[in-house]
Amino acid sequence: MTSSYSPESYKARETHAAVDVRVIGDGAQRAYLFVPARPRPVGQVPVVLLHHGWLGMSPLNFGAMIDHLARSGHAVVYPVYQDSDKTSPQTVTETAGAANRRALDVLEKSFGLRPEPGRTLYYGFSMGAAISLGLALDPQRFNLPPPDAIVLTGPGDAHHVARGELGKSIIGPIQLLPPTLPIAIVTGEVDPIGLPTARKLMAKLCHIPRERRVMMVLPSDENNGRKVMAGHGSPGAPDSRYDFALSSQDFPSTLIGRPVYESSGSLNQLDFHGYWKVVDGVLDSLRLGTLQPVVFGLGTPEQLSLGSWPDGTPYKPARLEDPCR
Repeated sequence: MTSSYSPESYKARETHAAVDVRVIGDGAQRAYLFVPARPRPVGQVPVVLLHHGWLGMSPLNFGAMIDHLARSGHAVVYPVYQDSDKTSPQTVTETAGAANRRALDVLEKSFGLRPEPGRTLYYGFSMGAAISLGLALDPQRFNLPPPDAIVLTGPGDAHHVARGELGKSIIGPIQLLPPTLPIAIVTGEVDPIGLPTARKLMAKLCHIPRERRVMMVLPSDENNGRKVMAGHGSPGAPDSRYDFALSSQDFPSTLIGRPVYESSGSLNQLDFHGYWKVVDGVLDSLRLGTLQPVVFGLGTPEQLSLGSWPDGTPYKPARLEDPCR
């Protein structure tokens, strides 16, 4: 029997045979737009605004997840927001917001698609988590659809990459986020950036009811000489086809889906049973109009299970933290 969170089960969700690719702008202002194809959606499409970590200008490190999301029917926007490590963290939220808007304009003008009401996810990894929160506090500034849910993985802030004035927090008053907004924060137990930042963020989100917020901590584990580390890079899910250089102008217009995911040590147990389970669970919540307990439960086995090793040994379960109790 196939697990609900096996690679095969994720492939079964991918009902579109290809992904159309558009590149909007250059340098830090660039955004990549990934649209379901074969068949292409009509009229409206759920949208994921995916904000990467510091120096993650190429979509490579999230290529497998982008491919999965797009082939599962979501338009994915990937704003670059920086062109080097010299970029000021104080500018990245504004740059990402403007790039998101330009990409959504292309989505409508070139594909005839508009964001489907009630189905916009803001996803942020590391610095991208701070960007996601900043945009969520003022989406009208960039004429963006407001988030219907937020997923943050390994969250970070400006002080993780800069000092002095440049290192001042770019995370605004998140206690002003709507109390109806579902938000999931997922981090590794040995992530020196994500774990303490996740705790600080969640402590400011206590106005959101418990059933609409969750902080999940994923553990490292080992079995028969194989180790999986729940560090800062653990949300990564590479696909070499998505290795787009910022200096290039030569990109594929369409990527044909693959029957299996590209082999990578970074695409592992923590993705399929952790990070991806949360993302798909949140997207399912928006699609179905009901928060899914696999994400927003109270510690059920399905929520905390991270599957099993090849020999059947259970992987260590995730744990929940709630600083608001």
